[in-house]
Parts: sequence; C-alpha cells; structure tokens
Amino acid sequence: MTRLIPGQPAPKVILATLDGQAVPLSSYWGNGRSLLLIFLRHLA
Repeated sequence: MTRLIPGQPAPKVILATLDGQAVPLSSYWGNGRSLLLIFLRHLA
C-alpha cells in the first residue's frame, strides 16, 4: 500500500453503492462540498 504525503491528492477510488452501482468517490466532493467517509467493520 502506498503511503500518502500531506498535501498529496487522494487516489482515485471507485465504490459500490447499496444498489450495486459503481460511483467514483470524487463525485461526492468539490464545488465547496465536503465529504465524511466512515468505514463500518460489521453491520448487524
């Protein structure tokens, strides 16, 4: 895994939505919008 350096742009990442669509993570931020991404280890 490559380590990021402070100030370096985030890598391009594609995520799957709950309905199975592939969405680039970058589509959720920009134009003054912010993004908080939370990873859940277990859903129950």
